[in-house]
Amino acid sequence: MTSHARKWKSQKKDEIVELVKSYPVIAVATLDGLPANIASVLRKKLKGKAEVRVAKTRVIKKAFADSGVDTSKIDHIINESVLLIFSKINPFELFSFVKKNKGDAAAKEGDVADKDILIQAGDTGLPPGPALSTLKAAGLEVKVAGPTISVSKDKVVAKKGEAIKKEVADVLGKLNIKPMKIGMKILGVLDKTEDMYYSASALDMDEEELFEKFILAHQQMVNLSVNAEIFNEVSTELIVVKAQREASGLEKAINESNPSESSGAQ
Repeated sequence: MTSHARKWKSQKKDEIVELVKSYPVIAVATLDGLPANIASVLRKKLKGKAEVRVAKTRVIKKAFADSGVDTSKIDHIINESVLLIFSKINPFELFSFVKKNKGDAAAKEGDVADKDILIQAGDTGLPPGPALSTLKAAGLEVKVAGPTISVSKDKVVAKKGEAIKKEVADVLGKLNIKPMKIGMKILGVLDKTEDMYYSASALDMDEEELFEKFILAHQQMVNLSVNAEIFNEVSTELIVVKAQREASGLEKAINESNPSESSGAQ
């Protein structure tokens, strides 16, 4: 190893040490299958919310050890191809933000379409030649219009949920259509403040479903408070209304069972 490389690794290690000390939340994401251009886009989207660093496994583990911070809960997910995300936002918010913010990527054979992939009619910009056969192989109706090839009508080349065929992937590449959405995949998050480790499965929550559960829990809490006559800022008014309604019902029942007493009282 050259002295320059040693100096660079030492600087990278010291930088990670300071980040480990400074930020309460440390996330580990995999770089497997993540194109460099997508990683760059996501890094920009995280600016202001988090610091992203990529380093060799050995450098990361050395930095963790030198930081004096107990990172043992995430050591098991540090492999040969990871990046670190340092943030001050809570683990669930960070995971949700990363999951939602994806970049456009080219399709490969075998990729599963997450929506219908449509190639619209119009000029492809491709000159006649081998491209003509490539476009036809994907099921497109094409014709030569002057110096370029034109698609005669719209065509869905892959439906949602279908595996993308090689012929379709080749055409999408030639037309520079990037139908796939790719993002960072967080493997786990360490919350230093709470001394908690969260796996990806624990963090991957459906926000709408979670919101509905909160609403249901609130309704059940209110019902319990009213029925058990537990007075709080939500239940007090409801308990009073319930008592008034029950009192009115009881009075009506008494009057109906003793009509003479009721008329005599009048």
